[in-house]
Amino acid sequence: MVILNMKLYNSLSFKKEEFKPLNPKEVLMYVCGPTVYDSPHLGHAKSAVAFDLIRRYLKFKGFKVKLVKNYTDIDDKIIKRANERGIDYKTLSEQYIKEYVEIMDILNIQKDYKNPRATEVIDFMIEIVQGLISKGYAYESNGSVYFDVKSFSKYKTILQNSSEEDLETEEEEELERNHLEEKKNPKDFALWKKSKEGEPFWESPWGNGRPGWHIECSAMAINYLSETIDIHGGGQDLKFPHHRNEISQSEAYTGKPFANYFMHNGFVNVNNEKMSKSLGNFFLVSDVIKKYNPMVVRFFLISSHYRKSIDYSLDTMSQAEKNYNKILNTIKKINDAPTQEFDSDQINDLISKIELSRQNIITAMDDDFNTPVAIAEIMTLFRNLNQAILERKIALNEQFKDKFFSYIQDIDGIFGLFPDLKKELTEKFDKKDELIKNLLELIKDTRNRLRERKLYDISDKIRERLQALGINIEDN
Repeated sequence: MVILNMKLYNSLSFKKEEFKPLNPKEVLMYVCGPTVYDSPHLGHAKSAVAFDLIRRYLKFKGFKVKLVKNYTDIDDKIIKRANERGIDYKTLSEQYIKEYVEIMDILNIQKDYKNPRATEVIDFMIEIVQGLISKGYAYESNGSVYFDVKSFSKYKTILQNSSEEDLETEEEEELERNHLEEKKNPKDFALWKKSKEGEPFWESPWGNGRPGWHIECSAMAINYLSETIDIHGGGQDLKFPHHRNEISQSEAYTGKPFANYFMHNGFVNVNNEKMSKSLGNFFLVSDVIKKYNPMVVRFFLISSHYRKSIDYSLDTMSQAEKNYNKILNTIKKINDAPTQEFDSDQINDLISKIELSRQNIITAMDDDFNTPVAIAEIMTLFRNLNQAILERKIALNEQFKDKFFSYIQDIDGIFGLFPDLKKELTEKFDKKDELIKNLLELIKDTRNRLRERKLYDISDKIRERLQALGINIEDN
């Protein structure tokens, strides 16, 4: 059953809004995926983990979630990198898609509803471009097609608060300078690019070419989800020009709202500067997980709010590792702790603390997925449990363990931090069994040696002590 009581920050309105999906039982969600010309770094992981967390919580609340995340597999950067390496663009993009999928699995990112490649829907992109031309929103020029921003009245106001200034990015300024002689307006952006010599191309009514970057996401979102979706996500750096242009061309084509909520994740910073390949200050996920447990990396990434940036350093990673291990070790201690049959006020008080923590986490997550508050709730509960079990030596019962592991199941479903917990707990018991078996073999060999030396009194004492522990040995 879907339980509604959620607010999320909508970049379209610049405020938190009550979440009201189009379908009360299902959420349609599109997230801009990677341009696959290089290995994923922590910035990519921040976005992937943020929207995986949002998906997980929506599912926890009872929604069916259809999340589409694309691969941009044709792009200027991909073509340039492929040419530098002397390989086909397909070979390059497939190599990095494969690596991205592996990294997502390692970070415990759930499988998406669809992961389309841009090159799979080029026919539909051409259809959209034709529709925009026929409606007067786009024009052909010298074999390319451009979106006429002046024809779309709300273009300047999309995602832009009047109090914000200087939202132009270097990338957008560069796009404005390109092919100025072909455009009616410097801000007009390419829907279809005329092919250059040696570049991959597709046939179109305007000649050989390839799609512009922005039209790719519009086509994939509409094709695999709907003309109007619930949530569109991506990094803050995609607001301008990408998401503004996406919204403009999509709504001009369909005449309907493109997405009811736009959500943008913050960056991973290094020395308070955005981590990016263009700045050369990035850390590949594949390198970071060689030093840290991948779940420590995930814990680090969700320890800040999804809309906020987080600074990557040895200190911040060390703290994340320390906190994550505290949680994991407490789970193992409670799992291994012996139980008693009766209740007590102390046990009932701990159970109440578990239930309160669970409700506080839900309240925090209902408030725009506030993970810092939720994580603080978990740490507070585990500190209280450690004090009770280790310092006050409170004996646990099965009811407590049932409530505790139900709580762990919930927070794992939301945060995805313990993918191998069952295996780890089972392996610990297996190791104990192996240790006990080896100790018994050692005791047996020791008694045999004592009997060989006719030291029967010592051998008998060992047997008596074992019998007192419920282990019977017969000499023959």
